Amino acid sequence: MTATYLELIILYCLKKINGERTIYSIYHLLKGKKSSQTIQDTHLFQLHPFFQAFPSITRIEIEEKVGKFERDGWIEKMNDQYFFLTEKGRDMLDEEFRRKPVPEFLNGWKYHNVTELFWERLSLFIQVCSNLINRKPDFVPVHKKKETLVWLKNFLAKQEKDRFHLSEQLYKELTDCFEANHQIDPAILVIRFTGYNRIGLTENQAAEKLGMEQTYYRVSFLNLLHYMIETITKRPARFPLLHFIIPEAGKFVPLTNSAKKTYELLNSGMPMEKIARVRNLKKSTIEDHIVEIALNMKDFDISPYVDQSTQKNILEASGKVSSKQLKHIRAHVENASYFEIRLVLAKYGDQQ
Repeated sequence: MTATYLELIILYCLKKINGERTIYSIYHLLKGKKSSQTIQDTHLFQLHPFFQAFPSITRIEIEEKVGKFERDGWIEKMNDQYFFLTEKGRDMLDEEFRRKPVPEFLNGWKYHNVTELFWERLSLFIQVCSNLINRKPDFVPVHKKKETLVWLKNFLAKQEKDRFHLSEQLYKELTDCFEANHQIDPAILVIRFTGYNRIGLTENQAAEKLGMEQTYYRVSFLNLLHYMIETITKRPARFPLLHFIIPEAGKFVPLTNSAKKTYELLNSGMPMEKIARVRNLKKSTIEDHIVEIALNMKDFDISPYVDQSTQKNILEASGKVSSKQLKHIRAHVENASYFEIRLVLAKYGDQQ
């Protein structure tokens, strides 16, 4: 019995949620749905690496894979769409992850907003430099998005160095970035670059060329991009060109647009109830936004919404129950609302 890396990830997610969420919670996680439930589950079950790792996945694919797991004896059904891993499934997963652990730098939640655009800018920049130093300005761009092309045109117009020195600096920064960690394999990325008289490989072609299972290659590719973004943003002075390529470099608080608006109003001193009226939204929606803010902004103070005594009681109750379902926690802290429980878990859940 063999499993693709995507199947291993799904099994790992099933292990983490342990029958407390349906299989569709994993579907929303891998697809990158920015609902309040998916955002909270990502943090509550510590599944940050896999957020939006497979945006094209379908519900049917999830259902088919879960059906396969059940036939192979890796999972058992609790009821409806709730499953948990069997001992056989846990042993298989542990053995496979010993051989192919979750890549170290994979962090879909933190970097999903910038990963695709970073790749488009980087690969287009490399293509342009490669063709210009070989005096071939009439090439077909590897990416056709107007905003990416306009960005690169404006970026190049601001550079004071000629095309040769610019290309040399880019090569040096890439080399320095890759050599900063000998555990990564630059070929996973380099094999995809298009340049002068060279066409980069597609995702499937690259996986076949490197002898990697397709979904494992995809995860490895994302891991390398996330490694680059993390390394570059930590040392921007060492990688000035690459740092400029990262969209809004260093700003990786992935709030939804609606939550950002709520956050701005909260910062202006507007109370939650008034924000709901001004924005013509339900109070529960604003509560969802506040939970999302607490999940992503570690310096966000939740004391205006949950007093210190209640926070302490919720954390103590959360430590006593094995389940992460809110109703089980609330049974131990009856005076706390579901919003207060969610907010405390959002703020301190990772520390437990």
